[in-house]
Amino acid sequence: MAVKTPRSVSERVRAMFTGNQVWAARVLAGLSREDAAERAGISLDALADIEARGGAPISPDEAVTMRLISALGAAGVEFHDGPGVRLRGAADEGLRPEDLNAENDG
Repeated sequence: MAVKTPRSVSERVRAMFTGNQVWAARVLAGLSREDAAERAGISLDALADIEARGGAPISPDEAVTMRLISALGAAGVEFHDGPGVRLRGAADEGLRPEDLNAENDG
């Protein structure tokens, strides 16, 4: 039985990074195509081509992929090991113990 070697982080991210995820991430972050392309340092045509790939993995060009991930991550988007993305929310600070009472101790 062959032993599988673990893939690098960049290989795992590239394998699950699709055009649909790029589009969803950009929309969640409230970025236009122009803004996202500029932040990632890629051409508008390159971003349009990537988004047009739909559910297929995007270009194997690691530099482009990693720039997109970085730019969208800086805009608050989180990518996961599966379909979909989500927008990072502010952390819930909760209540201090001295502020707990019967009404808010849910």
